[in-house]
Amino acid sequence: MANIKSQIKRIKTNLKAQERNRAVKSELKTVIRIAREAIATGDKSTAVNAVAAATRKIDKAVSKGVIHKNQAANRKSAIAAQAAAISGDAKVTKAPAKAAAKAPAKAAPKAAAKAPAKAATKAAPKAAAKAPATKAAAPKK
Repeated sequence: MANIKSQIKRIKTNLKAQERNRAVKSELKTVIRIAREAIATGDKSTAVNAVAAATRKIDKAVSKGVIHKNQAANRKSAIAAQAAAISGDAKVTKAPAKAAAKAPAKAAPKAAAKAPAKAATKAAPKAAAKAPATKAAAPKK
């Protein structure tokens, strides 16, 4: 056991996080197993619902930091491919993310608004600089 107070606290928090992560991983395995079993039965509506539930749980696990987003993509892809095989679809499509669709739309107007402002400042003629003042020559002694 650690002697340092902060290390003791860190051990406690790590144990709590480990319990939470274990619970999330267990739920994830269960939901994926249910989805695979539903696909194996061949019932299309049950399989679609099970795959949707599994996809939600996988995304939730990513948001909690339990699994990596690439691992989640691999798992979702595998389940979707199996579901597509029983339904006869060549490809299972996913609706585009809302945040990704909104971001480029907002970025374009800002860029368009800034471009004319820069052009207007460059187009304005600059005032001629004043000639430097000259000192009257001091008489020599």
